[in-house]
Amino acid sequence: MQGTSGLVLGRVDEVRMKKTIWLPRVAVSYYSEEKAAFENAIISVNGMDGHTQISADAVQFGFSVFEGMRAYVVDNKYMVFRSLDHHERMVRSCAALDMPCPSYETFIDAIRMIVEGNYDEAEGDLLYVRPLVFATSGGIMAQQHRAFTFAALCTTQDIANGDIKVLVEAAGNPRTVPAFSSVKTASNYTHAGLITRRAQSEGYDTVLWLDGDGNVQECTTMNIFFCMKGGIFTPRLGNILPGITRKTMIELLREQGCEVTERDLHISEITDCIKSGTMSYIFTTSTALGISRVTLLRHLLEDHSIGREPPKSVSAAIKEYRRVTREFPLGLPAHRGIEKRSYLGVV
Repeated sequence: MQGTSGLVLGRVDEVRMKKTIWLPRVAVSYYSEEKAAFENAIISVNGMDGHTQISADAVQFGFSVFEGMRAYVVDNKYMVFRSLDHHERMVRSCAALDMPCPSYETFIDAIRMIVEGNYDEAEGDLLYVRPLVFATSGGIMAQQHRAFTFAALCTTQDIANGDIKVLVEAAGNPRTVPAFSSVKTASNYTHAGLITRRAQSEGYDTVLWLDGDGNVQECTTMNIFFCMKGGIFTPRLGNILPGITRKTMIELLREQGCEVTERDLHISEITDCIKSGTMSYIFTTSTALGISRVTLLRHLLEDHSIGREPPKSVSAAIKEYRRVTREFPLGLPAHRGIEKRSYLGVV
């Protein structure tokens, strides 16, 4: 189905449910306790080796953080989108778990190696990149020894940009513990993944999480925006993951002259606006799944249908997002700020 934004729309669960296999080459960097830094990355196979114990703190206690990134290829050029922003978020995630983070130079060099090393075996010009840092030694108690691995993997995965149906989870059942709500730790995704799988078994695509007061947080792996009361609103930072696509869309919407308000949004305000007709559009943003429009919201056993045509400003911002990602050689000259935050290379 062709949407007004010019993007091809399809069922997002077709992408989500498809099995993904990591491409064979992996960039790995090991932490040196003597140097108190990560070594230069080397290309390795996608498998554990003698540097990682079965009893690793990452396995036993969840000491692992990761990022989800995109590399776009046009002709022989590629762009790792907003790599600096992703690295800065990984620094914060590592700090939250008292783990070291590789320097930006080591981080981007590893990504460069896997993009260039895997591209010939990839099908398509859109790569999903996953850097991760995890604790590799382990004793009976957590963090008894300081040994860590940084690795980067990539695979081919298209962006869904589809219509989604959302199930609102009950207030008081948080997505994650408050201390980790704004960082990307592996443990955040255990509970959320289980609840989301249950929602998908009931016919929904994702879960919308609320805080203990009933304020909207985010969907599983997605930030959320509401076009209502003549403006665009999204939950404020603090207890949500600061999404890179979220940040980019806010910038692009404001360039269109839109007022984007970041504040607490109670679920009753959302449902009241849908019922009164003052909610024109809801959409989510995600590096992995792209920009998806919400067509149905289920809360307290009641289904709420939402209009399907985006405001012109939203459609224009989505089109501009495509220009600075999939068509980056054409789009970046008008967005020097994004270009400076990204890595450009040649395959």
